[in-house]
Amino acid sequence: MFVGLFGGTFDPVHNGHIQAANSAHRILQLDKVIMIPAGDPYLKRTKLVASPKERYHMVSLAIQKIPFLEVSDIEIFRSGPSYTLDTVRELKRNGHEVIVLLGADSIIEMDKWEDPDSLHSECEVVGLTRPGFQIDKSKPYQSRQRKYSLRTIEVNSPAISSTKVRNLVQNGQDVTGLVPQGVNEYIQKEKLYHLLA
Repeated sequence: MFVGLFGGTFDPVHNGHIQAANSAHRILQLDKVIMIPAGDPYLKRTKLVASPKERYHMVSLAIQKIPFLEVSDIEIFRSGPSYTLDTVRELKRNGHEVIVLLGADSIIEMDKWEDPDSLHSECEVVGLTRPGFQIDKSKPYQSRQRKYSLRTIEVNSPAISSTKVRNLVQNGQDVTGLVPQGVNEYIQKEKLYHLLA
């Protein structure tokens, strides 16, 4: 099976994530896209607000009516930091051909990842960019493009960030249209992001 691995903190998952996954599925002709909330994202430890289980549940709610999207808890229950390389190897052991899907910000930070050279020898990595976002002109991206032969695809994804969603919720503003309805209801019910310091 040909799968896209779309990992992230998803704190919270928003409509931009879902639309990017939909576009990647269509453009790359993937059998499915597996969204994987990071259990212990070593590069974002100080920024997390929701627990791994809450983030997993929000992704589950966001994709429940989209048959080619799946959520996995593979990193949530793994002890230690969440390394994409370990996840790729586990999926490959289960018989999947894997493409790693990354947002533009993650591509620029790849040199901080655990063993990026091995990751690129295990699978293809594809960068997801929004219309008008000129990542291919940035020096960090050009450096990684030469080193890893990265390709990028333009996905139909609105300019939304999880940080923006958290800040809006904290300030008592409505996030309808920014996150899937089930995610919005869950955030309100569980009072996530309401009391950020």
